[in-house]
Amino acid sequence: MKSMGQYFKAVNLTKNEYVCPWEIGGVAKLWEWCVNSQAGIFPFLLRKSDDYGGGDIQKEYETAGRWAGDRIVLIGDYDSSNLWNKLEHGGWTDISEQLVKDYNDFIGDDRDKLEYKKEG
Repeated sequence: MKSMGQYFKAVNLTKNEYVCPWEIGGVAKLWEWCVNSQAGIFPFLLRKSDDYGGGDIQKEYETAGRWAGDRIVLIGDYDSSNLWNKLEHGGWTDISEQLVKDYNDFIGDDRDKLEYKKEG
């Protein structure tokens, strides 16, 4: 067990995509994912419906529903699979920037928007 704390990224194993928590203006420890507004990306990414209703998405977004039905995990940097380190090298796509654009347009209220910050 390591003492510094484990960080997590949202990963789509089906599409080889990921979301970097720091790039969406969030934090990365599991507890932080659970209590932070950045967790709102999951209903947005996982939405599945072929119709629209009040409070729902009213236009097409590249990332809305993009991960519906896929194998999704929050991968920790301590995980023995070493997937965390492979994300930036080897065919994985960071969708954080487009997700922030789409999510913010959908949310509309400046108080609840994400802030994109390129990692690194």
